[in-house]
Amino acid sequence: MTAADETPSEPRTRRGRGNRAGLTQARIVEAVRDLDPDTITVQAVADRLGVDRATVHHHISDLGTLRELMALDAFAAEFQPVEIAPDATWREACRALAYSMHDAVIAANGHGAYIELSSTDVVLLEPVEHTLRIMMAAGFDDETAARGLATLASFAAAAAREQLVARRSSGHPQVPELLRALDDPRGAGFTNLRRLAEADLVGVDDAQLHTSIDLILDGMAARLANSGR
Repeated sequence: MTAADETPSEPRTRRGRGNRAGLTQARIVEAVRDLDPDTITVQAVADRLGVDRATVHHHISDLGTLRELMALDAFAAEFQPVEIAPDATWREACRALAYSMHDAVIAANGHGAYIELSSTDVVLLEPVEHTLRIMMAAGFDDETAARGLATLASFAAAAAREQLVARRSSGHPQVPELLRALDDPRGAGFTNLRRLAEADLVGVDDAQLHTSIDLILDGMAARLANSGR
């Protein structure tokens, strides 16, 4: 038998690469929403999509980029639904915005506040603009409005991350470590601190979240009253 008489073998099916695979960053993120960002691998993404790893890398350079995109997806999904009524007071608007930021960072597993928003994500800023309009109408000056919202956003994100730590199997170390420190003979005179810690008034629960937001809003209200408007 000559080479010409041989039946050619079927060509191997090859996974698509690059644009020919019909992939986009958005499609990749959509396909892996249910995977854990902390343990995800490029190979797991490729297997989910039925492509090779080079195809994934064509659209997403590394795992850090992928995790950021997944965080933005989770953050946007949680943050967008916030609705601030047209007749809301400035306190109601600020509170709604703070809770929305907190919940979005929780949904993004703590990554949300560090996400760099692109032009396609500018819609996420609409509730912020709406809140600023309400604040300006209430008499806030630019500096107090800007710094007040920045304080609320920073606190809400930080509180969310503290609560994520508390959800770990080991729990949050803050109060146990505080109580251990107070057991030291040198802490015998810290009676007020021990009383508050043992009464569970030093923590990262929802009660702490609500109280802290109230304290920030009270401070903003005081600044507004002192402005003479």
